[in-house]
Amino acid sequence: MRQLLREPLVHFVIVALLVFAGHAAWTAHVAARDGTITVTQEDMQRMAALYASESGVLPSPEDMAAMVSDQIRDEALSREARRLELDAGDTIIERRLAQKMSFMVSDLADTPVPDETTLRAWYDAHPDAYTAPPNVTFEHVFLSTDATTDADTTTLLNTLNAPSPPDWHTLGDPFILQRAYGDLPFRETVRLLGTDFATALFALDAGDAWQGPVRSALGLHLVHLIAKDDGSLRPFEEVRSRVEADWRDDALRTANETAIANIIKRYKVRIEGAE
Repeated sequence: MRQLLREPLVHFVIVALLVFAGHAAWTAHVAARDGTITVTQEDMQRMAALYASESGVLPSPEDMAAMVSDQIRDEALSREARRLELDAGDTIIERRLAQKMSFMVSDLADTPVPDETTLRAWYDAHPDAYTAPPNVTFEHVFLSTDATTDADTTTLLNTLNAPSPPDWHTLGDPFILQRAYGDLPFRETVRLLGTDFATALFALDAGDAWQGPVRSALGLHLVHLIAKDDGSLRPFEEVRSRVEADWRDDALRTANETAIANIIKRYKVRIEGAE
């Protein structure tokens, strides 16, 4: 037996058998890893939950079979596409992977809990974010320019400002929007009635008297400017929760940018033509 083991041919056969066995084991490993599509109980629970959230009812056995079939189909096509390297150089896939990595970085980021001093410092450094925009409260009587003369406007304005004026709701021409607005910001006033009207209205002083006419793209308006707020910084206590949310968003964004910058540092970047 010992002499047989010393024969070169025997050595060759043994090595060949080992190589064959190793190859068979590796093939089985690859098949288990890449050649098997597994649909787990968790996968099916996720499908059922998604189906229920979209349709409002639990899926039938036929629905589940169809969803499992779709899952297998998508997984098989996805694996085959990767095997053929169809994902290489695909901008959409690269962006999606970068997006998923960005989400992962965001999920792993640890945002510290800010103390009161930190939040007040943020509030003091960003006053514009917590300043209420200018707004007005007013009511108006609309006059169509097609049938309105200067004399008509003057007469109606005097009537509105008389010691015992009639109900202003009954005066003027029909109007497609509201006849009164409360705490209307400048930007919304522009959206509703135009820049010229908003600019002229916000230039008026609030008071008891009716004023105008103020022109808009729709016609003329006699306005009673009840109140005007030029905009003021809201107290810290009133906006504290918003301040904290803004601070956390900024801290998370900074942490994400730092983490992504550290990832980029792991790579050597070469731009052809820029050397």
